[in-house]
Amino acid sequence: MAVTLAGAAGSARAEETDSGHGIGVGYKIGNGLGFVGADVVGRYIPHVAIDLQANYVSVSVGQPNGSALTASGYGFAPMVQAQWKTIGHTPYLGVGLVYAHESLEGATASATGFLLNAGYEWRFASGVGVLVGGGIDDLGTIHATSPTATLDAPGGVLFNLEAGVRYFF
Repeated sequence: MAVTLAGAAGSARAEETDSGHGIGVGYKIGNGLGFVGADVVGRYIPHVAIDLQANYVSVSVGQPNGSALTASGYGFAPMVQAQWKTIGHTPYLGVGLVYAHESLEGATASATGFLLNAGYEWRFASGVGVLVGGGIDDLGTIHATSPTATLDAPGGVLFNLEAGVRYFF
């Protein structure tokens, strides 16, 4: 009798990790977009996840008089992740895009780039997932405009980190 109950409990736990959890929402930071962000994740194809990240972006620039100017805006980083395992904890490799748009005192700036990240995601039977990764961001030309001028500046290759906590339904 004890063997039967232990076997039933073990298979129930295995069933939890194998079913559901196709879509998740959570808190996500990084990818060059800052610390205030969220993501929606979909996992409907084995070994593949679609991660749609959106962030509030804010950058402060110090002035010679000691004050600071702060540009703020938004950013997006949609990414496709290839995951080693379909269930449980897994390493991943992600590729995607990054877009940031900021404004300051009538001037606006935007940039688009490509992301390549590698990392690890801890996925638990409860539906909670924790993601940590890093990679490179190849940022294209930064385009800025104001009422009186336009400026294009080169981007470049930057190192980036990403982290997130999400819940899968």
